[in-house]
Amino acid sequence: MAASLKDQIDELLGKLNPGGIFGVDIGAHSIKVCELSGSPGKFKVDKFGAFVLSEAAIIEDEFQKPSEIVEGLLEAMKRAGIKSKTACLGLYGPNTMTKRLNVPEGTKEEIEDHIMWEAEQYITFGADESQISFHIIGENEGGGKDALVAAARTDVVESFSNILNDAKISPKIIDLNVIALSNVFEEVFRDDLEEYSQGSLIIDFGAQSTKVIVYKRGGPIFTKELAIGGGLVTEEIQRQMGVSYEEAEDLKTSGDDKGNLPEEILNIINTQVDQQVAEVKKNINFYITQGSAEKVEYCFVTGGNSLLPGLVEKLSAITGLEVKKMDIFPGIKIDEKKAENGLENLSAISAVAIGLAMRKVN
Repeated sequence: MAASLKDQIDELLGKLNPGGIFGVDIGAHSIKVCELSGSPGKFKVDKFGAFVLSEAAIIEDEFQKPSEIVEGLLEAMKRAGIKSKTACLGLYGPNTMTKRLNVPEGTKEEIEDHIMWEAEQYITFGADESQISFHIIGENEGGGKDALVAAARTDVVESFSNILNDAKISPKIIDLNVIALSNVFEEVFRDDLEEYSQGSLIIDFGAQSTKVIVYKRGGPIFTKELAIGGGLVTEEIQRQMGVSYEEAEDLKTSGDDKGNLPEEILNIINTQVDQQVAEVKKNINFYITQGSAEKVEYCFVTGGNSLLPGLVEKLSAITGLEVKKMDIFPGIKIDEKKAENGLENLSAISAVAIGLAMRKVN
């Protein structure tokens, strides 16, 4: 690559470059792009576009059909009317991680040295082969400072960046999708953030993975990606009904010719939802235990898979928490004409892209 990796990504949690930056969320099911105007408390979605990918175009964080993904990105931008050539790109998957650390007081260099040394102990995919950055959240109650550390394998950063480069887009800022979700959460609930900062679960039910965030004391204290998602529902419909991937997706989201979900499809969805919420429960058990100092009291869900019938109710029953859909609008303004399939659907699929687009004014 001609420019140094540090220059190209402007650090993982990036330094701000004002103006002209749009969010790019390259997911396993679809690509979403978003451009915002305004400022914190007054954001407005000016442009949003999406492109649905074919089956297995992306598996985990590896591009199986790179040319389709480049074309899909350009098509999503065309549909949105985005002309900008600089983007904030989101990363996700098993080769990314975040960690909340308590660091001692010191100079900027001393804090950075301490964080880099600590981070090496937690990066399972190898610190030497990763890009690491951090953000100081604030003072820690027990002394020192709270820092949010983010890391991604260098080859993952490069492969995602190359997709944008092939589309003639400059990845000015690289972020992590879980941090983008946290930023959206803070913006949407800014008036109630002090209350929700006592302990909230944010769960993004996506196509190939489910992202779990425990938000507390001004930022995420725990993040995890689970290898479960709406794609498993689609695969099971394919297998049991003997239909194509596209037909299975239609049956899952639209039902039959009259818009009704046939009983056999509902049975498949119910079984998969049961399995997936049980997996979520297993991974967040510590945080919903009443005796835990880090217990949570609120739960918000987003992502296309969160629209599956029964998911919110089953998640509430299994966790003992009131579960609400994270309604992005009207916390962030939008012209309803841009929401072709309704604000609820757009809210569910757009959270990450909006959070990435917010980075231009963070």
